[in-house]
Amino acid sequence: MEEWFRIAGLVLKVSIVMQVIAVGLGTTWEDTTYLFRRPRLLVNSILARNVAVPIIAILLIKAFPFHIAIAITLGILAVTPVPPLLPKSRLEAGARSEYALGLLVSQAILAVVLVPVTIELMDWALGAKAHFSVARVGELVIETILIPIAVGMLTSRFLPRLQGFAPRLLTVGTVLLVAGAIPLLALGWKAFPVLSGNGAMLAIVMFVVAGMAAGHLLGGPRGEDRTTLAIATAARHPAMALAIAEANYPEQSRLVSGAIVIYLVLRLVLSLCYAYWRRPVR
Repeated sequence: MEEWFRIAGLVLKVSIVMQVIAVGLGTTWEDTTYLFRRPRLLVNSILARNVAVPIIAILLIKAFPFHIAIAITLGILAVTPVPPLLPKSRLEAGARSEYALGLLVSQAILAVVLVPVTIELMDWALGAKAHFSVARVGELVIETILIPIAVGMLTSRFLPRLQGFAPRLLTVGTVLLVAGAIPLLALGWKAFPVLSGNGAMLAIVMFVVAGMAAGHLLGGPRGEDRTTLAIATAARHPAMALAIAEANYPEQSRLVSGAIVIYLVLRLVLSLCYAYWRRPVR
């Protein structure tokens, strides 16, 4: 079983890299630096993702007597940056490319500082002793976000004919994503009976909904940007969350993995409901 999970993890990593490269094939320098050139939008995104969500997580952890693995999961998810595949889904839904991609890149770069600092602040608030180094954060965001998107951008710049391969990369990457997710869904299913008591599912739903509300309120004047930030604020980087858990709570890592899968399923359902509510009325 352990071998299957290792294989699934590798398949998911390859899938993510392929899809981010495909997104990078259609990305410009102006897209990636968009939020850095608009300080107000950048500050609002930080307030939503890196201030409001950790506070929400702290309040939920203090309010509910759920399983320790749920508390760990909410805490570590709250500190992570935008997941690599979020811009792809938002671009398919009609979001502005410069805002979605600018959000991904700015959060990835700022995560090198924000993730370790937020962990220390949450340690202080909750009496925990978790740590995650700047070097490890940098390694993860470089591997899963910055290098793949840079490869796509450079390929588009110097080998423009290869831009036509983007749809194929996305298709193959999506197939691999589904294949790699199957063992993880089984893990979430097995963990559910252990983790679901004492308001755990309600707390995860509140975590997602409150995050979306924070992003919606701070998303700026454009409706499509409010939608993007709302969904991005509820979306956290699962690979980084799992890495933090394994580094600090190895004895709980299997249950935390299951809790992360449960969170991903609930977030997907709630995000689809929110996106449907926010769809343009024709």
